[in-house]
Amino acid sequence: MISKIRNFITRKVGSKILTNWVSEEYLLNNREEREKNRISENRGHEVYYFHQLKDPYSYLACQTLSELLDIYNINLKILVVGEPNIIHEPDMFYEYCFDDASSIASNYGLNALPSKPPSSSAIKLGERILLNEENLGHDLLIRITEKVWSNEIKELEELSKHTQEVESHLEENNLKRKTLGHYQGGVFHYEGENYWGVDRLSYLEDRLEALGLKKNDNTINKGPKIIKRPSPFEHEEELILEFFPSLNSPYTYISFERVKQIELDYPVRVITKPVLPMLMRNMEIPSYKGKYILTDTAREARRLGIKIGPILSPLGKPAERAYSLFPWVNSHGKGLDYMYELMKSSFADGVDIGEKKYLKNLIKSLDLNWKEASKELDSNNWKQILEQNRLDMYEGNSWGVPSFKLMDEQKSEVQTIWGQDRIWQIEKYIKERLRR
Repeated sequence: MISKIRNFITRKVGSKILTNWVSEEYLLNNREEREKNRISENRGHEVYYFHQLKDPYSYLACQTLSELLDIYNINLKILVVGEPNIIHEPDMFYEYCFDDASSIASNYGLNALPSKPPSSSAIKLGERILLNEENLGHDLLIRITEKVWSNEIKELEELSKHTQEVESHLEENNLKRKTLGHYQGGVFHYEGENYWGVDRLSYLEDRLEALGLKKNDNTINKGPKIIKRPSPFEHEEELILEFFPSLNSPYTYISFERVKQIELDYPVRVITKPVLPMLMRNMEIPSYKGKYILTDTAREARRLGIKIGPILSPLGKPAERAYSLFPWVNSHGKGLDYMYELMKSSFADGVDIGEKKYLKNLIKSLDLNWKEASKELDSNNWKQILEQNRLDMYEGNSWGVPSFKLMDEQKSEVQTIWGQDRIWQIEKYIKERLRR
């Protein structure tokens, strides 16, 4: 009884914290406070940019630095950082990120990546050169990044001849990145908020413009071309979209409406294949990473017009109970709707999805038989299914959710897509497949 009370209190307190993080009021109050402090400390408008030489997204992001300085009245502080030590499945991560960054470069109006990633020796030489610069400028950063990614070892060795060992500088920059609340490369930071890569550059621009920092009428606003949705699409070939959600993933929550819309707009059949949340797979997620993910999801949700908050995490027993019913619900063709309703309850209504009364009402709202469904409640049949889903997801070098696999009924030309940021790319791939 005591442990149940303790868990209840912990979840309620956690709910208040998470709900606060995603509120627009929290965002605006924090911005106001940060600006007051900046002015009182007589600091300029300083934007940090964290650059990781191995990172494909940094290769893209650094191409925007000249425009950023031309358009906005800011001081740009460039810090070279190393690999984050909290990335799960790092080999998978870098292989996927290289393919992803290569595929989106042209859609963002950026130069393509070279044909292969840089060698570790080129990265080390590049870090040594850049970390020896006291006030690193963007021109040198871009030039050395190009040489590293082109694996120009001899030139890099020549440029690093008279440099000193800089491992401590790298560690200092890594700590600064962590202190400012992030863990990746290609990240911009301004007064309490992080903007990861070209996908989030428009949010930084909006904030700088609101502060009256624009020097001209230009804008960077890097982003994929908006896809005009078609009228209902008729085609004799049906494509399959495997969708890998997780009940504790805020990014997954804001994906559902667009996934459901794809199924309406195109000859696509969505197969829902949930996986166990990372934290329930004994993967550690530091609090600063969790906070970034939630606050980033919140601004994406506002952009998309999706309600977020109040939040009550389903981790643990609530998630297990909800998953236990999934195989039965999915066998009746309602898997996607079931997962969506569960996540909406957790991330928009602050409801405990592990309550039996809640699950009973949800099953009935899906026009399914609770008496039959309840036979599966708290069973273990779901565990092997979710583990197989995880292995299926990993086959495409994708380690996280939401992930997607697009293919035809023969499962040829399987296209793996990771993240709610790339749902526009799913539509692009669908159109390309149907044209053929």
